[in-house]
Amino acid sequence: MANIPSVSVWVLPWLNVTAVIFDYYETLAELTLAMRERLFDDLARRVGRELPAGEGFRDWRESTAGDLALRLGGKRAPPDGPMPPFRTFGDVWLERMRQLFQHWDVEAAGELGADAYARMHENAVVYPDVPPALEALRGRYRLAVLSDADTGFLEASLRRNGLAFETVVVSDEMRAYKPHVSLFREVCDRLQVTPEQAVYVGDTPWADIEGARRAGMRAVWINRHDATWPDDIEPPTTTVTSLAELEALLEAAGMRHGYGPRHEQ
Repeated sequence: MANIPSVSVWVLPWLNVTAVIFDYYETLAELTLAMRERLFDDLARRVGRELPAGEGFRDWRESTAGDLALRLGGKRAPPDGPMPPFRTFGDVWLERMRQLFQHWDVEAAGELGADAYARMHENAVVYPDVPPALEALRGRYRLAVLSDADTGFLEASLRRNGLAFETVVVSDEMRAYKPHVSLFREVCDRLQVTPEQAVYVGDTPWADIEGARRAGMRAVWINRHDATWPDDIEPPTTTVTSLAELEALLEAAGMRHGYGPRHEQ
């Protein structure tokens, strides 16, 4: 058996887990802060602005901070409450890029920035640990993706990376964003598993981990970049730093409780 990762995994029983569901960006596909900063540095130069390194993306984050709160229905709104108003990423990015260029005092079409940001998501490449981890799990667990994304750029990235899953649930299809529990329950319904039979792996504490827990799923926090967990959210019971740790984690949890993966694709 592979080495068991040094994670906290025994707090909740992992009974008969048959499905593993993944967030996409920064869980499977790399889209780091540094990559985003470089994109906005380049975008500023393209429209005739010379900014200190990283300042362009900081301006972007300030301009979109309210959109994040709206997507989450308020930072800590109940994930099982009413659906917040919905707008696609593409629509929001176009509007905010126009505002960003006005802030930079440049004349440029918002489409220039929105298209560049969408292409970045389309071209996102998976982390090196992803293909072997998925291969190890495939045929033993039902595999799916649940992502806050627009279908167009997510599907493009999946194709680029040669990835296929039993089902992919995308926020623009559902007209809602994580952490709303409806998305987590939808992906379980499509896989024909109960939330208790599913593990969700994601990098974002509130949208991914708390959303999955509220939906009744087990949740694994993937902390690739040594992030600090927020003080106002209950700490994760299970943390990994790489998907290479996931197979051993699932095997150990199943063996401890007398269960093993039973699904055959």
